[in-house]
Amino acid sequence: MQDPEKLKKRWEFQRAYQSGSKYWNRYFVIYVFHTHFNNLRLGITVSKKVGKSVQRNRVKRLIRESFRQLRPRVKTEYDIVVVGRTEACRLTCQAAKDGLFHLFRKASILNNPARDSLRQGRNDSSQ
Repeated sequence: MQDPEKLKKRWEFQRAYQSGSKYWNRYFVIYVFHTHFNNLRLGITVSKKVGKSVQRNRVKRLIRESFRQLRPRVKTEYDIVVVGRTEACRLTCQAAKDGLFHLFRKASILNNPARDSLRQGRNDSSQ
């Protein structure tokens, strides 16, 4: 059975790359595509340029865990593709979460950005 919360097909990733909005920082690049369906889906890409399989899988785990923690704050109706960059190999779990939060806020896909920005305000100055 296919997991409805993951992007798996090549055309789903391509649609996000070509028609979605792009946001980036030194750790991640995200592509956000508004789908008009009432579900939030995540796709993860980490290239071989990032490192060997151990490093790539660690970056993917960091992205998945950060997204799991941020998911309640993110609006539904979006397909999000997160691309891990080489700098992400050195991240801690909290730093990965802060990096993704920063991008989600930049993309305006958070449920209540005013409240969240007050809580996270001091962490964003380092990015």
